[in-house]
Amino acid sequence: MKPRGTPFFVLSLLVVPMAASAADPPKGGSDPAAAQGLFYEARTLMGQNKFAEACPKLEESLRLDSGVGTAFNLADCNEHLGKITAAWAGFLDVAATSKNTNQPDREKLARKRAAALEPRLPKLVVEVSGAPPGLEVKRDGIVIGAAAWGTPIPVDPGSHKITATAPGKQTWETTVTSAESKTTKVVIPRDLPAAPVVAGAPVAPGAEAAPPANPVAQNFPPPVVESAGSTQRTIGWIVTGVGAVGIGLGAGFGLSSMSKRDESRTHCVVDACDAEGVSLRDDALSRGNIATIATIAGGAAVVGGLILVLTAPKGTEKSERAGKIRAVPSASVGGGGFMLQGAF
Repeated sequence: MKPRGTPFFVLSLLVVPMAASAADPPKGGSDPAAAQGLFYEARTLMGQNKFAEACPKLEESLRLDSGVGTAFNLADCNEHLGKITAAWAGFLDVAATSKNTNQPDREKLARKRAAALEPRLPKLVVEVSGAPPGLEVKRDGIVIGAAAWGTPIPVDPGSHKITATAPGKQTWETTVTSAESKTTKVVIPRDLPAAPVVAGAPVAPGAEAAPPANPVAQNFPPPVVESAGSTQRTIGWIVTGVGAVGIGLGAGFGLSSMSKRDESRTHCVVDACDAEGVSLRDDALSRGNIATIATIAGGAAVVGGLILVLTAPKGTEKSERAGKIRAVPSASVGGGGFMLQGAF
């Protein structure tokens, strides 16, 4: 808050932006006209208590054309936003610049404003003990040099993220909240946890390679792969079983055919038969044909299956290539069976 009774001519000096000083040139190029337009627009917003909108315009104005008046108003704007540490540092910069440019009234006012803020400053102490080689500590992404470790550093009120990293170590982080007139302390752990080893990452000279993630997997037996000989043998037994079923089916139809033939004799005299006798003889003939075909096919399947079983390779790579054999079914008007094809 501005002190009461400040002379009008002093305020006038602080409102009008000053020309850029040679000691503090603007970054990114100078544009005095744009800087002045932003300055007056920011002053209007500050008069409407719209400090959140005014401060960025003052920062941009200062970047385009640095001036003591602009810097003073930016510090005043930050103070109204609660950024008292930024405001305190800004007033001190204005005081130093004013002293160098022989403006004692401006220097006096800026130091007075900074002195009024100093008792309210939140401070943060980062303590480090037993730091590993290459330790880097940051506050809100800004590196805190080793010289500042253990020293109360003014910070703005609110939350701050503290991180610590070192080669071969996991990143450690914490969040602290700073309040006005309070000093907050953060202690970096003496021993940061080791970083996890990434599979396939190069191992530093002299360092031992990390054990495998799952040592049991290395001792696990290899998967069992069925060989061609085992497959052929299995097929052979299946074909043999199908053949046995075919023989049994042929036997069943054969017995049924004989039964029908014997039954037809009661309806026939030599070759003269009534209608029932004719039907029974036809049925007996049909069943007999089925029995013949089933028996022949079943027998052929049994023989083929046994050949497949007996000629199956023993499992070596050479025998698998040389002893492959397959059974191909065949059929004809008079019967059917299997043909064996392969190389020995």
